[in-house]
Amino acid sequence: MDATYQRQPDGGIPRYARQLTAALKARGDIDIVEIGGGRREKRHTIRRRLVTLGLDFAWHPLIGRMRAAAVGAQVYHSPGFRGPVSKGKIPTVVTIFDLVSILFPELASPSAKLYGNRAQRRMSVLADIVVCISNDTANDVETIFGVHPDRIRVTPLGVDEIFFQPSRAPALVSEPYVLFVGSEQPRKNLERLEQAMVLLRARGFPHVLVTAGADAWGRVDIGANFLRRMGNVSDEQLVNLYAHSSCLAIPSLHEGFGLPAMEAMAAGTAVVAANVAALPDVTGGAAVLVDPLDPADIADGLERAITERRSLVEAGRKRVAEFTWHRTAAMTADVYRELV
Repeated sequence: MDATYQRQPDGGIPRYARQLTAALKARGDIDIVEIGGGRREKRHTIRRRLVTLGLDFAWHPLIGRMRAAAVGAQVYHSPGFRGPVSKGKIPTVVTIFDLVSILFPELASPSAKLYGNRAQRRMSVLADIVVCISNDTANDVETIFGVHPDRIRVTPLGVDEIFFQPSRAPALVSEPYVLFVGSEQPRKNLERLEQAMVLLRARGFPHVLVTAGADAWGRVDIGANFLRRMGNVSDEQLVNLYAHSSCLAIPSLHEGFGLPAMEAMAAGTAVVAANVAALPDVTGGAAVLVDPLDPADIADGLERAITERRSLVEAGRKRVAEFTWHRTAAMTADVYRELV
């Protein structure tokens, strides 16, 4: 298992890789050896830039596969945004989360656009099997990269058990609030969510907007007086934020899966999600779907989620029950067995 994701900022991809690795190890029928791990480097530092350059120009083209061979690996899995860009003797599996850097280049960082347009395409074409986290991403990999569907497997993400447990601690935020979870990057559509909150509050709702998540490229400039930034929080704090929120808002312009939506459902809150990309399929009718380009429609969705919270919570709990890391690990293990 390529563990170089550990060197990158926390977020959806590192969470996937950590949870998948732990669930695979818990099975007991597969020996998981992690290679390339290390400490996380802060953004905008020389060390971070050097680490990224080393991964892009040495580890993924050559050293990673050599290290995998040295430990006797039968399968080499890259579960992050980067992976092998050349053929080797060891069968390779790569995970693709989304093609946002290609579909929406204006929403991606310069480095992501460069890597998405070249290396991500190459690693998908050369991999023995491409694992996609949703049907939407699988369709994009097939149509945009030209990967034959016989080499694509869909393994939905899971939700950690902690999010199914009730939060017994007092609310971290005393005011009624709408919650956003994720990095504040352009594709998360926070500007329109802020505009929707203005409309919602004008209708008499006293809710503030609470955001939680790691720092990321292209942080948007929102700063309304009803904004409460929590920053990067622990899972225990995140459960608390989900449980005590009036609803979760995930109005992203594109999501390869949308894990916060499922975590929110597990924790017992209503979800408002964009009606694009993977979110309609993943939420499966248990969320209020809105047009992410229309702040008024987002505001309507927030109002509905707040007023119909009880029925949405019930629907969400039924939907999320099937999304476990045990299931994800089982499906991933089946992928490995196809190659040995």
